[in-house]
Amino acid sequence: MAAEPPRPQTIHSRIAALNLGHLGRAPTTPAPIESGPPLRPLPLLRSQTTNLPATLSNGHIIGDAIGNEPESLTHSRLLPPSAITRTCEKKPSPPALPPRKHSSQPSPALPPRRSSAALHRRESSESISSTISTISTISVGTDGPSRTPGSRTPSTDAGRKLAPVFDPSTLPPLPPKRTPQQVDKRYRDMERSRMGLMPTKSSPNVTTRTVESPPTLPSRAPHHLLQTTVRKESAGAIPLERPPAVPARSALLFGMNKAEGISTTAGGDGSTLGAEASTGGPPPVPLSSKPDLSKLLPAKPKLAAKSQPSSRPVSSCLCCRDFSAPDNHATKFPREGVPSIGWLATQLVAPFTSPTDQARVIFAWLHHNIAYDVVAFCNHTVKASTPANTLATGLAVCEGYAGLFTAIASSAGLESLVVGGHGKGAGFSPLRPGQPIPAEYSTHAWNVVKIDNGEWKLVDPCWGAGSVCLQDQKYNKRFATRHFTMNNDEFGLRHFPTNKSLFHRVDGRQQIPWEEYIIGPSGSAAAMPVQVYEGVAEEEGVAETKFSPSTYHLPVSADGTIHFQFEKVCAHWDPIRNGPGKPYPYVMRIHNADGRGGDEIRVFNTNGSVWWLDVENRLLGKKGQTVGIFTIQELGGENARGVSVEECRRAMGRKGWSGGALAAWELV
Repeated sequence: MAAEPPRPQTIHSRIAALNLGHLGRAPTTPAPIESGPPLRPLPLLRSQTTNLPATLSNGHIIGDAIGNEPESLTHSRLLPPSAITRTCEKKPSPPALPPRKHSSQPSPALPPRRSSAALHRRESSESISSTISTISTISVGTDGPSRTPGSRTPSTDAGRKLAPVFDPSTLPPLPPKRTPQQVDKRYRDMERSRMGLMPTKSSPNVTTRTVESPPTLPSRAPHHLLQTTVRKESAGAIPLERPPAVPARSALLFGMNKAEGISTTAGGDGSTLGAEASTGGPPPVPLSSKPDLSKLLPAKPKLAAKSQPSSRPVSSCLCCRDFSAPDNHATKFPREGVPSIGWLATQLVAPFTSPTDQARVIFAWLHHNIAYDVVAFCNHTVKASTPANTLATGLAVCEGYAGLFTAIASSAGLESLVVGGHGKGAGFSPLRPGQPIPAEYSTHAWNVVKIDNGEWKLVDPCWGAGSVCLQDQKYNKRFATRHFTMNNDEFGLRHFPTNKSLFHRVDGRQQIPWEEYIIGPSGSAAAMPVQVYEGVAEEEGVAETKFSPSTYHLPVSADGTIHFQFEKVCAHWDPIRNGPGKPYPYVMRIHNADGRGGDEIRVFNTNGSVWWLDVENRLLGKKGQTVGIFTIQELGGENARGVSVEECRRAMGRKGWSGGALAAWELV
């Protein structure tokens, strides 16, 4: 049976068929239409591909493009329609392939296939999406291959590894949280660091605080004036009843072991000392009933000699005070183990109730734990420091010592200040003859602290910790206690404060002028003071300010005798109780008349408190030579402590000796 020719379609039918073709469906057979003239045959539909989303069992799509857009569409504009192939036209056949050349060489062998057992696949219960083919499952009119929905690509799983199990214990510990007190302290330290002192010359200027002295109390009226003072009463007021006035009587009338025949009349006006000051007073005490003490004293029992109290004078000077307890206690707290300044202050002063002992233990602790920063001082790189920085580094110059002393003392409840000014320390040279007096300047810092009985005491913890040798730039650590024990007047010979209210002199003078200080106690720039070696002087308890002659240069042209003398720091200083032991004998080395002969040794006389020696002027030597005082520390290879003057004189010239220099003078 012959094929039925295609029926003609209307325009509406063709449009409907085209719309169905865009949706990936084949057009349905239209309903029969009325007969009419034959129409052109319908062309075959174009091969089209509709990118509908792939249908998966789990309903999840990953990596696919939008389903209603062509796969190759990269822009929002539409592509032109493809060419329509007519049924009457034949497709041209493709060109023939070129003939293959035969080769005698065998094909290379393929690499061995990896076994499936070598492949490692991760075992996981996670839901891993597969690589989904972006090719639609509905291909209309295409012969190309299509991927199976739900296929997986092994390369996407080969490099995946499961993350390690989270273990909080392996994390580093968090730093401790600061307390509010620590935060406040940190900001306070930052504020103090901004207010540091600027260095000038050997040490920085020190900011000082002016302390106003309290007003003086009015003088008290004499006792007899207080008794006779009449209170003024206002007009109309009721007068108060006053007690009877006490008669002014002499102490002679009270029977102070005096005879009854002593006159009781005053020398000037002849009035009786026992007379009542006003009418109506009490009657005088009858003297006839007074007991006779001359008869009672012989019958009074006497104390035995061993029961009498010691007659040794008790002095309040710090040179004789026993500071062994605070000095030993200061060694128990090394700087490396100190957590804070407040903790250190509490530990240092806890065993002591005396402000003097508390100040001394702080003074001694600085000697044991803080060293002088010689490198910064000699290289002129001194920087401002805080007490916390000094405690942390263990290095400081004078400002650091003074600042840390006041910080510890204030934390311990003591009243203390940092004092800045000029100091005659390392690098200072006395004025030469004719040299003008320089203007006042500051080079040093020290402290003032209130000790027992409310006394303000000047101390220098920097010089008390040791000394600096500028020649070899080394620091000699030595506990110089005299910078704590010397009185304020002696302290002022080498310290001049910028704040003139901080002299605190004990001689009654409020302050001294700069010219008097810089020239020295001799009163002349040409008169240099005697050279005293303070190490030996302090150890042996010798006062540096009590040497005679007091000037360094001694003239040798004059005739006569020169009296050399020195003495202890105070009369009751005991070398055994306050010093290292019995005193050494002292000698002076002099030269002959022309200064070219051998040296001669003269032994000093002493009474235990003062040492003296008289030498003829012509026997001292010639100009340019030096004479000095020495201690005999070893005599004949034995310790010379306690050797008497006579024993020393007999041994001179027969036994060898060695000692240390105490003082020196230059002959001019």
